[in-house]
Amino acid sequence: MSVDDATRRQIALLARRSRSRNSKFSAARPTEWQPRQVIDPASGAPFTDAGAWELIAAKIKSGHDVETVALRKPAGATGYVMKIEIDPAAPRLYVKVQLRAGKILGRSFHYSRHE
Repeated sequence: MSVDDATRRQIALLARRSRSRNSKFSAARPTEWQPRQVIDPASGAPFTDAGAWELIAAKIKSGHDVETVALRKPAGATGYVMKIEIDPAAPRLYVKVQLRAGKILGRSFHYSRHE
């Protein structure tokens, strides 16, 4: 399903606000947030947390494809997924976020294992 412009703007805005984002694991909202295991091709070093969020915001702003998915935890919540090619020699990057009450939750940031 296509993501509307207002949602895209909200994702980009919240991703760039350090006080509005969170990627901590919980049983109710499990995460696989691993930016330090993904190499940033611009620097050759692993992504930092801030760098991961900036990549998300930049890709959203540039019009990158975003899909919606139904989350299992919490059931019925919506996740927003991007599959990003950051390096042709590496698997695509799998990114999933969730919007919640003026916050953005980082649910996944890792190399895709389903390619």
